[in-house]
Amino acid sequence: MIVRKSTIQHLVDSSDYHSWWGDRELELYVARPISLGQCLVEDGVLATWGFPNADQVEKYLATRRFDSDWFAGGGDTVWLVDFICLGGKVEIARSFKGLISLFSGLGYRDAYWLRTETGKLGWFSLKGN
Repeated sequence: MIVRKSTIQHLVDSSDYHSWWGDRELELYVARPISLGQCLVEDGVLATWGFPNADQVEKYLATRRFDSDWFAGGGDTVWLVDFICLGGKVEIARSFKGLISLFSGLGYRDAYWLRTETGKLGWFSLKGN
């Protein structure tokens, strides 16, 4: 995946939740998943996902912090880690439909995410698998 750093920086800077990120966070939470093929950057969207194992998931839920080593944690369930979408609800819904299609196409049955600011766990069942 070839993505200009300025595009990623613009998305991060536009997110109230991510705008504090510096070079270290970009390396850990964007460059790492890009290197693993676990990042989508397109049309005002940045999404990263990982595969934490059961112990890592337990730690993630308890601490609300996703360690960058967990992108390749050895688990078999997709976890959406970071999601930035410029625009409103329509764009967010479109982006989630695209992610569902991507994950389904890769053969996964479920995908999860944690809203770290609230601790709310979300998931979707991926049809057709």
